[in-house]
Amino acid sequence: MTTPFAFPVFLEVRGRRCLVVGGGREARHKAIALADLGARVVVSDPEHRATADLAGRPGIELHHGPFEGHLVEGVLLAIVAADDRAERRRIATEARAAGVLVNAVDENDLCDWAAPAILRRGALTIALGTGGFAPALAVRLRDRLADEIGGEHADLVELFADVRPRIAASGRSFADRRRLWYALVDGPALDELRAGRASAAREAVLAAIDAWEAAP
Repeated sequence: MTTPFAFPVFLEVRGRRCLVVGGGREARHKAIALADLGARVVVSDPEHRATADLAGRPGIELHHGPFEGHLVEGVLLAIVAADDRAERRRIATEARAAGVLVNAVDENDLCDWAAPAILRRGALTIALGTGGFAPALAVRLRDRLADEIGGEHADLVELFADVRPRIAASGRSFADRRRLWYALVDGPALDELRAGRASAAREAVLAAIDAWEAAP
């Protein structure tokens, strides 16, 4: 038997329309998370118990009243967290029929994707999943990783983003560029950043690229 939700992907949600159905704390958390990543989020609920104060927040639009089918139009993904199970299943089924990627709370058979435990350090994102079997384990592992992976990793990603165009424009083979990237990752830059020496980290990366470009 294959594991559920086993193909990991990172979706581009910036500027994309996403739907959150429900007005409770779970819906609020998901709506804010999506909006903070640049999505255009519609939150649909008759009461908006925990989401009413999101009105006017950039990237979030509140829909009041019963769920309406037109809300799934142009939607990339939907999180269905309605309190009533029958309603939750009906909405999830309707959204999936419209081609929307759905996560329905506590309804694994109607989910196209599972929400992982996430650790963010700037542009570095680490996602941990257990196929929906043991989410608490994923959370505990994330918390352990949080002690090992700090802000210096975010700084390293920023540094690599700066030099990536130069490496990509080198004309060297993919295999050759991959060897360089591994050398940069394993090089001294991270330790320099951890010690607060950002200039030394940049110098180490640039020196490694210079040597790589000069090599036959």
